[in-house]
Amino acid sequence: MKQILSWFQVIALTSTCYLALMLWFFPRIAVEHAGLDALWAVLGVTVIGVLTGWVLGLTTERFPNLTGAEIGKLVWGKWIGTVVEVLYIPIYIYFSALCIYFFVVVLNSFLPNTPLLVLMVTMCLVAARGAWLGVESLGRVASIVFPITFLGTIVIFLSLLFQAHRFWIPHTVTSWSNTIEGIYYLYPLYFGFTIARMLSPYYEHKKLRSIWYPIISAAAGGVAIIIVALAVILNLGWEGTRDISFSLPFAIQLVRLTNSPIERVGIVIIILTTAFTVLFVSNVTWALSSLGARIFNMPEDKHKWFICPIIILTIVVAASFRSEQQAFQFLDKYLVPLGWVEVFVIPLLQWITAVLRGLRTEPVPNQKRKPNGSKHTPKDRSIHPRQRYVR
Repeated sequence: MKQILSWFQVIALTSTCYLALMLWFFPRIAVEHAGLDALWAVLGVTVIGVLTGWVLGLTTERFPNLTGAEIGKLVWGKWIGTVVEVLYIPIYIYFSALCIYFFVVVLNSFLPNTPLLVLMVTMCLVAARGAWLGVESLGRVASIVFPITFLGTIVIFLSLLFQAHRFWIPHTVTSWSNTIEGIYYLYPLYFGFTIARMLSPYYEHKKLRSIWYPIISAAAGGVAIIIVALAVILNLGWEGTRDISFSLPFAIQLVRLTNSPIERVGIVIIILTTAFTVLFVSNVTWALSSLGARIFNMPEDKHKWFICPIIILTIVVAASFRSEQQAFQFLDKYLVPLGWVEVFVIPLLQWITAVLRGLRTEPVPNQKRKPNGSKHTPKDRSIHPRQRYVR
């Protein structure tokens, strides 16, 4: 398989595959469940996010030439591995659809005369085109969209933070149970992180270096959400943040940059996040279509066959949400627990099982080859690096 992604493209692609689900309202979720410990909950979930990146990094470094579906089949066997990977498809379709729904609700406040369905279909069609072009094109776009969105978010919300009239930040935890509850409900911020497993074969794995790619991504995302949470809560207050469903768009309307040529900074944020969200949907669609191809042992270029049904199902599911309350209930009841299972528990169990069974797709460190040129000793359970799938 051709290795076509640079290290920066890997980080950018990974970074544009999470945060989209709760980007617009996560400060409200933090305050609602953690109360005065909301900022501690945000800090805690960023630590868990970095730990998630570390687990994914360990897994991808152990199987550098396999995608998620192939790792599952190798570690747990053909049937169990296939069942586990198949379950990712409907869950991530709902995840992508919910992200689209929340975003178009926010976007509709700026385009009130445009029906939600029109916005959904337009976004999905553009995203489908991106997924059709493949991971190389997505990597190039992500290397532009991610740094602009990241730096724009940091600059604008730092400006908002320093505009705040109140600078009181709790320096002690008032309730550990509330903090843990807040972390639990905030974790879907990282729901799309598992794309790291699908990207693994498309970049060069360098010793002691490539394992840091998902960790760097999680750390960068953590810095952004901490700054955003601080800016929103210190400007709106704890009660104000709790009472506004989409606190982020409301907060950015407060940004005032002195002597700035941009009159409405909020519009800039909307433009950046629109590009970010469309790219996110493209990434998820590509990952799901590639996963479908791997499950059926099809060549990598056959993932295009799965793009159309995945996009259609995503639009149908996104259009099925009738109200914000219904979408929030679905998030809390289903996607929060599924996020912990799909993003953290399964990759962790895969890595632990692979370690216990001695499975990997690279030579064991410091292993000497036999004089006759044989690549593996009889007791070696590793797999040749170029072998893409083992039954």
